[in-house]
Amino acid sequence: MSTSAPQGQSWVQRFFKPGFNIQMAYACVAILLVSVLGCLLTSTHVSDPGILALGLGAAIVVALPVILYLQEKEKFYLRDSVLTVLWALFFTLMLGFPVTVAARLGMGIRLQDAHFVAWDRWLGVNVTSIAAWAANHWLGILANRSYAMLFPFMRIAILLPVLTGKMKYAQKFLAANLVAFVLGLPLFALLPGIGPWYGYHLAARPDQAFCQALVLLIRQPGPYMYRYPSGVICFPSFHVVWAILCVHALWGFRFLRIPVSLFSALIVFSTLTTGNHYLCDVLAGIVLAVSAMVITE
Repeated sequence: MSTSAPQGQSWVQRFFKPGFNIQMAYACVAILLVSVLGCLLTSTHVSDPGILALGLGAAIVVALPVILYLQEKEKFYLRDSVLTVLWALFFTLMLGFPVTVAARLGMGIRLQDAHFVAWDRWLGVNVTSIAAWAANHWLGILANRSYAMLFPFMRIAILLPVLTGKMKYAQKFLAANLVAFVLGLPLFALLPGIGPWYGYHLAARPDQAFCQALVLLIRQPGPYMYRYPSGVICFPSFHVVWAILCVHALWGFRFLRIPVSLFSALIVFSTLTTGNHYLCDVLAGIVLAVSAMVITE
């Protein structure tokens, strides 16, 4: 991945061999097109789309003068820092739409939880047994607590490199995320699932019940009113993908490599100890994260 375009390039050269910011602009356009066309195709409606469009437009109006000023003053690192954070905010807001579109496109496919359970048994693993062990063991309890810490971890993976002169790592993190979504969403559509509690016919915790209800609602035929699809991806596990990509983003800090790697491993482990993912979800997430990093590089 090219992190920035040489300043002497013509616009033609930048179009055919774009730097990071042009790549992200292309990605934004693609996400908007997929979101709009996908919502129309799947009868997904958005509450107050005008407000969403107005908010995006207002953000552009506010940010553009700052970016142009930094460009004029040749403060290219500050310009790219602002843009990197803005790309991250845009993707956080908008990537829920392609996720929903993928789920809607796969709503005619039967849930695959029975297959996921069978695959885990073939691998010699029972997630419910792991979750039961974790509830009474200090390591399992620690892992369970780490599960929700992924999202602050992701913010650090973006902001710390930007603030310390290692912005290319934050840019690689964003690019790898986009690659992971491109590769992972077709799997999510073709192999829909809910989670181990559903596959093993266990009582769901409140957070699991919310996730299950949202997946089933998205899969209902007919019109669907969009809501942010938090926690709905079963296969592959994006919790695993993000935990690994965070390590990649923070690898430039030598003194953080060991603690960050251990923390990421704990988060990956927590997908099993919490009973939120099958082992096959986790393995698929690892393969997806590694593939995204290789393609990005």
